Amino acid sequence: MPGAYHFDPVDRIFVQSDQPPFAYSDGAQVEQRLLDILSGASDRSCVSEELKASITDWPSEYHFSPIRHNLIQHLPITTSHSVLEIGAGCGAMTRWFGEHAGTVTAVEGSRPRARCVQARCRDLDNVAVYCANLENSDLDTTFDVVTLIGVLEYAPLYVGGADPMLSALQMAVQYLKPGGVLVIAIENQLGLKYLCGQPEDHVPIPYFGVTDAYTPQTPRTLG
Repeated sequence: MPGAYHFDPVDRIFVQSDQPPFAYSDGAQVEQRLLDILSGASDRSCVSEELKASITDWPSEYHFSPIRHNLIQHLPITTSHSVLEIGAGCGAMTRWFGEHAGTVTAVEGSRPRARCVQARCRDLDNVAVYCANLENSDLDTTFDVVTLIGVLEYAPLYVGGADPMLSALQMAVQYLKPGGVLVIAIENQLGLKYLCGQPEDHVPIPYFGVTDAYTPQTPRTLG
């Protein structure tokens, strides 16, 4: 990997000395609690009953639910594949990739969340965690699979340019090997729950998404 990264032996993640601040967070106290749970857990697998028993609120359910990986378990990923996960969060999907792929590079812009990813996968030697955002990730290799899972909708907030969505896709695609696959996942802007009045997940206002009330300053869920 490029010289801009150095390995932090305490957090066991690769970091950049000049990384700009990254504001996305579930809250410092929430993420510290997640890290404490992951650091103390003996079973950190995708189907960990130990982590499931730690679920007490929405953030812990989102990051520890044993059904999260249902979203991707149909993907035909084997130990012959290399995976780049952009926006790894706290490692729920990273863990599944680590249990199935040959190598996994997890990129997460938030240092507290990158620590959680490392803690979730600390027994998997094939997973490397990088603390960087997409725009300055500067990885020097390509991958069989690149993922944007719950990430692309935030491009208007974290990616520059006249068309942040397109820019994010172009940056992700540059890391694909010839014949590689880009995996994008997020809930549907026109999903039934939103048509029935459920507040939009990223902008908690009913009918915000289905009426396309997004602005350049809000996340944008795709249809």
